[in-house]
Amino acid sequence: MFDSLVWQQILSQFHFIRPWWLVGFIPLGILWWLRWRDEDKPQWAEVLPEHLRKVLTLGEHGWKKQLPLKVLALCISIGLLICAGPTWQREASPFGEDKAEMVVVLDNSESMLETDLPPSRLERAKQKIRDLLALRAGGKTGLVVYAGSAHTAMPLTQDSAVFTPFLTAISPDIMPESGKFADKALPIIDQLLKGKLGGTVLLVTDGVTPQAIDAYAQFFQDKPYQLLILAAGNPDLVVNDPIDMNSLKALASETNGRLVMASVDDSDLKTLNNAIKRNMQINGESAMPWKDMSHPLIVVLTILTLLWFRKGWLVQWCLIGALSLSFLPLPAQASVYLQAKKPAATQKITTWQRVSQWWVDLWLTPDQQGQWLFNDLKYLEAAKHFNDPMRKGIAYYYASEFKLAQAEFIEANSDVSLYYAASALAHQREYVAARNLLRQLAAKEDIAPRLLKDIQHNLQVINNIVEDVNRMSQSQAGSAEGPEASKELGDQPQTGEGAEEQVSAQAMEKETLNAEQILGSDELADKWLKKVDADPKSFLARKFMLQLQQPSVPSENEEVPE
Repeated sequence: MFDSLVWQQILSQFHFIRPWWLVGFIPLGILWWLRWRDEDKPQWAEVLPEHLRKVLTLGEHGWKKQLPLKVLALCISIGLLICAGPTWQREASPFGEDKAEMVVVLDNSESMLETDLPPSRLERAKQKIRDLLALRAGGKTGLVVYAGSAHTAMPLTQDSAVFTPFLTAISPDIMPESGKFADKALPIIDQLLKGKLGGTVLLVTDGVTPQAIDAYAQFFQDKPYQLLILAAGNPDLVVNDPIDMNSLKALASETNGRLVMASVDDSDLKTLNNAIKRNMQINGESAMPWKDMSHPLIVVLTILTLLWFRKGWLVQWCLIGALSLSFLPLPAQASVYLQAKKPAATQKITTWQRVSQWWVDLWLTPDQQGQWLFNDLKYLEAAKHFNDPMRKGIAYYYASEFKLAQAEFIEANSDVSLYYAASALAHQREYVAARNLLRQLAAKEDIAPRLLKDIQHNLQVINNIVEDVNRMSQSQAGSAEGPEASKELGDQPQTGEGAEEQVSAQAMEKETLNAEQILGSDELADKWLKKVDADPKSFLARKFMLQLQQPSVPSENEEVPE
């Protein structure tokens, strides 16, 4: 398969380790020309007229003319190239210290919970990342997750034992804000890689927004990193939120990156790992010597030299070699796709559906197709065709896919779309989140009066619901029937503020102890250790919330102990 990175490396770094040997081509060319002239026109031929010489002499014409001389010149040329030492890559470090640095940017939005890659896109993506870490065997890797906001889940580290628990804990419910804004991860990427040459950014997602494509194109135009995209999804299966391959292809094209589809075997990981190593070899700084790449030429020269001693060797041996190669058996390749089980919850796209979709694409834009389906009351299918996040969100809303609708409305990022997002939150019984969003909109000064009136009306309705939930929570506090009765409000305890959140100010005071006080007292040390949360999921959720509330630039020395 054609590997553009290999050819890019060859063309950009090709040179000779011992270039002075190339001077030998000058005397070779002179001697070859003199020998050709002498053999092409012997001295006795001068005494015969040209018309008689053509009739009375026998000779070979075309490419066979003076063929031994041509092959001899070829052998000497190959020998000179071997002595010059062609190269385009450095020797590998015996200590493994030249591993490329990589930052994994993982999409942690709600769409990653789709099951076209069983058990889900997110779980399969995490499995691929773990396998890639094992394949890299020691390369520094960092982890950035994003949804409505982006956060550093793990700084650059070589310790996979530290990396794996935090990767396992990643899920959409730890994110402080919902959405799908991949461009918010760009500042964090630059803080982790710090402008070093040879670095790689691996984006694992099922789609990006047009704003993210523009931001990534500008970012990778100015930075010395390469972008690899692992498409988490299966375009051949029908799901509620299908993978957006068009946006991923556009992102790869605009950033000169590389798009790799997630596969059931490890072929995608090998492709990614080779691209990471190639990029390091092309752009990375290394103190290792250049690797002499002339060894295949030695084999060619040996064969040509051995055949030189046989009369008529050129035609005979080339024919024998061609026939021998034609009888060689082709390597057998077992396809794992034939044994892969299709997920039961999804439906495979048929050939007829592909052909019919291709025909419709000739005449209608995606938004026109979506509007056609929307008018036909096929809201879920319409949402899959719309490109506009606002129209896509409305279609998901009418299809009762409120989580997907909420994500699209937040992506649209307008006053009207955020108002709709609050309604989607309310349908999910996330009343407090809906109320907070409506309060933010109501506090804006430049909002349209008609929209403000609708916001105030919905805010009053949501406030009444939250107060009813709080009153019911207070009345059921301490009651044996409390837990069973609360099921009527749904399984999410965040729907109301809750009576137990009304605590005294004294209970909110935090005891601050310095390191000397903790280490100087065994009692305080035990007390402090008991407060340390061993659950990475809870730790990341609190960490991301604090980063969102108090944004700060990470320290340049932030590292994970190894």
